Order: sequence, then structure tokens, then C-alpha cells
Amino acid sequence: MQPLAAVAVAYFIGSFPSAYIYTRLLGRRDIRQVGSGNVGGMNAFRNVGPLPGVLTGVTDVAKGALAVWLATRWFPGLPLLIGMVAVAVVAGHNWMPWLGMRGGKGLGATAGALAVYQPASIGGFLIAYVLGLAAFRDSYAAVVTGMAALPVAMWIFGGTAAYALVGLGLAAAVIAKHTGELRDYLEKRRRR
Repeated sequence: MQPLAAVAVAYFIGSFPSAYIYTRLLGRRDIRQVGSGNVGGMNAFRNVGPLPGVLTGVTDVAKGALAVWLATRWFPGLPLLIGMVAVAVVAGHNWMPWLGMRGGKGLGATAGALAVYQPASIGGFLIAYVLGLAAFRDSYAAVVTGMAALPVAMWIFGGTAAYALVGLGLAAAVIAKHTGELRDYLEKRRRR
């Protein structure tokens, strides 16, 4: 498999619209028209029901894991290329061409990708997330805090700058989808 083809395959795996399909089949609703409009597991869980929400979450994690697992088979010993596949699968999840470039927020796909690519860095994210939650008392700000720490965690556990670059790509993809909520949080803080 050629590297560009692998990245394209990962993007299309990520773009499988699990929340849209499960909420249509199980709740007869368009996930883009309910709650936050986010095409992800949490919105499906909160606004359509536990079954479509859990199925979406599991599928989103599986998409990230599958794409990176395939890349480890195609490109063993090439962590930067495998990392590019990880970023592509998250980008596919966040910006689905089938739904007008709408998608989820990328956490499930990122978790699945990291579980195969560099599981230890999930711990670094979680520590930063918990610290962010304690400091800001806002889950969106905590996600941004955790993602901002991810490149450092990946560098520490991976030992090379290539891992940090992949962490930057993953962080950028997830933070880009949280900017609206982060803006709302900062606006609320400013008003206090």
C-alpha cells in the first residue's frame, strides 16, 4: 500500500457516520438536528438514547483502532507514517464528506488510534484532563487541556519528535472541534 493511499483509507474509515446511522436506525432521528448537532456518541447518548450513544462510542473507538492497526501491518517500523494515519482517521471522523463536512469531536477516534499507536499517552491525556477539570470546572476546557498536553506525553513515551508531531496533529484536530465550547467557557469566565 502506498502511503498516500493509506492516509486516504484512514480518512474514509474515520468518516463512517456511525452516530448518523445509529440514530436514524434506532431513534428515527437525524443527529445533526438534535441537541448540539454534533455527530458523535455523547450527543447521540444524551438526545437519542443510551443504545445509539453506546454503539456510536464503541464504533468511533473501533474506527481509530482499526485504521492504526492496519497501518502497523502496512508500515511496520515507520511511526511517523502510522501517526499520519492516526491523524487522518480522526480528521475523517471530525469532517465527514457524507454529511457536508460535519462530524464528531474526535475523542473516541483518538482514543482508539492511541490505544494501538501509543497507549501510554492516553494516561498523559487523562492526567492533564483531570487537572484541567479541577482547575476550570468545565469538561470542554479540560478536554482542551488534555489535548494540549498530548504532544508532550507522546514525545515522552515515544522518545522522538515524530511522536510529538503526531500528538500535535491529533490535538489540533480535536481542539478545532471544541473551539465553540471553549469560546463559550471563556466568555462566561469574562462575565464573572
